[in-house]
Amino acid sequence: GVTSSNEVNVTNLNKRGVTKEKLCSWLERMSSILNSSAVPLLQITVPKADRCERLEQEKIQNQLTIIKLQEEVLKKKDEEMDIMKQAMKQTVKNEITSYASVVTKTCATALAPCNIGKAVKTVVERDERKRNVIIYGVAETSDEKLSDKVEDILMVMQEKPAIRDCSRLGLKKPDAVRPIKFTLSSADTVQRILRKSHVLRSKEGYRKVYICPDRTKEERAVFRLSKEKKKEKSTDCDSALIPLL
Repeated sequence: GVTSSNEVNVTNLNKRGVTKEKLCSWLERMSSILNSSAVPLLQITVPKADRCERLEQEKIQNQLTIIKLQEEVLKKKDEEMDIMKQAMKQTVKNEITSYASVVTKTCATALAPCNIGKAVKTVVERDERKRNVIIYGVAETSDEKLSDKVEDILMVMQEKPAIRDCSRLGLKKPDAVRPIKFTLSSADTVQRILRKSHVLRSKEGYRKVYICPDRTKEERAVFRLSKEKKKEKSTDCDSALIPLL
């Protein structure tokens, strides 16, 4: 008889003595082998195939659910974004309205005739002051010629610019020496002379003569305060260097 499927081959079937009865026996045995091996495997495989199909269907369904949830999340974000845009538009509109109101009021005030005239006057005065020089510490005499005195001082500094409009500032007082103001051709010339003014401190007869720019009242106050602070700081440093007895 046939004990395994390997025995059913061309060689065995073509052997002499293989009768119909033997073939039938072999077929019967093969059927038995199939029933005992293949059928149980099919019984195991078919349920697993069904389960795989169910899992595949569940996977597809879960993916569809995820896609649907993602669409809902995107829709919700779009709605929130629209709300934020509307809020931002309203905020910007309110800010622009407020800014426009302030600018309108400010411009109206700034463009008032009196303020325009004041602004123009300030600009003109500032430009004129840039070409002016003030000299302190020059003794006054009754018959003085200011232009000559100014030229002498500038010559000490090796400068000989064209000067004009020399005059003393303020009212004449017995115990005070009024400063001299004069005008030069350009602001650059003024700056050059101011940079060289330290030369006078080393020249005999000019050590108490100081050359300064033409400052406004406010600028003079700031300069005076700054000078006082530097003096106080210098005094504090000198005190700290005095040895304790």
